[in-house]
Amino acid sequence: MKFVKERLWLKGDLLIMGVALLAALGGIMLKKQVVVSDTAFMLGLVLLCIMMIDILLHANLLAGWFQKQRKGESDEEFAKRKIDVKRVASEKKNGPIHFERLALNCLVLGGYLIILAVVITL
Repeated sequence: MKFVKERLWLKGDLLIMGVALLAALGGIMLKKQVVVSDTAFMLGLVLLCIMMIDILLHANLLAGWFQKQRKGESDEEFAKRKIDVKRVASEKKNGPIHFERLALNCLVLGGYLIILAVVITL
């Protein structure tokens, strides 16, 4: 629970949720439920995609790529620049998943918008 409290932008999330709820109520009153629902659903999917991109950008997927010796570079310079494969495999690739502020808030807002879109269409 402490993890969530530290990383959640409570005021911003509640403001966005309130605006989305007002837009949903306005769409219901104006008989534009499908348009509002489709928009909320697509925005929810976009937020979930941003969450996934944020998590994958911090996953060190490109760490440890093979590097070739550059032209004119001595063996000592290449040895200094060379990446230790065992350190990359044990520390970076097996590290915990990065799930920080942006990812958590996008998950909360995206899930809320998708649920709101489903409720509007019912």
